[in-house]
Amino acid sequence: FEWIQNRRTGTGVPHVPKDIGRILKLKYPVSAGLQLKIAGILQTIDQVIEKTEALIEKYQQIKAGLMHDLFTRGIGADGKLRPPHEQAPELYQETPIGWIPKEWHSPLIDDVARRASGHTPSQSHPEYWDGAIKWLSLADSWRMDNFCVEDSENRISEAGLANSSAVMLPAGTVVITRDGSRLGKSAILGVEMAVSQHFITWTCSTELDNLFLYWNLQHRKREFENVATGSTIPTIGLSFFKRLRIACPRDVREQKQIANALTSCHSDLTSGEKELGKLRSVKTGLMHDLLTGKVSVKADPSEATHV
Repeated sequence: FEWIQNRRTGTGVPHVPKDIGRILKLKYPVSAGLQLKIAGILQTIDQVIEKTEALIEKYQQIKAGLMHDLFTRGIGADGKLRPPHEQAPELYQETPIGWIPKEWHSPLIDDVARRASGHTPSQSHPEYWDGAIKWLSLADSWRMDNFCVEDSENRISEAGLANSSAVMLPAGTVVITRDGSRLGKSAILGVEMAVSQHFITWTCSTELDNLFLYWNLQHRKREFENVATGSTIPTIGLSFFKRLRIACPRDVREQKQIANALTSCHSDLTSGEKELGKLRSVKTGLMHDLLTGKVSVKADPSEATHV
């Protein structure tokens, strides 16, 4: 496959030359039975990969549905989802952000968490950089959307921190990217860190569980994408975050129940994705080993012995 890819031509839409078949040479076993055996092995792992992909898609659908239900209905005293508003309107109240359970409220996030942002120390001062302080930037976007962030691509020094508007944020702080192509990605700081100006952060009070806030931000990604402005670099203005409300249970125990349910569902999805990655690696290795003859297999005696 790589050999073919390397021979594509064309600047607009790269394509494989029509006459590539004239120079393409194949190595294969003479025995038809051996060919069938190798094909069967690869077909078997393909089937396992397809089943795993289907399972992942199912988990994704379950997660999306669960997020919607938990953030609109929550979990009642009986440990089950409340009936939807359409079925039991008496259990709900109307708020500026829609219908929510009567046991909930819809405060500004700023009322239940301390908001902050960050800054980038001057690049013209080398002494501000390569220190011991972990400093989250857009270069770390790949670390986001997976619960905790515990490391950073770049670090700053004490002098860099002192001579910029960056501040040290405690472990447990919730962060979200506010601009760029990776807008709306969120995470929880696993250790004390500083961040760049491309992030909005919230350090939760005792009224708001940080994992609940993380999942709420994950649920609202589309909302953040839709409010961003700017054609070159999409950005969410600070005024939006100042007005941002959150629908949440007044009882933090229910917040934790919701967060834990989503975390468990996400763990199932993550396990499936890891398994899929392993299977694809196994397939790649098998294809190389079987199709190059590095690993030999025995044909089924009942199959034909020659082409």
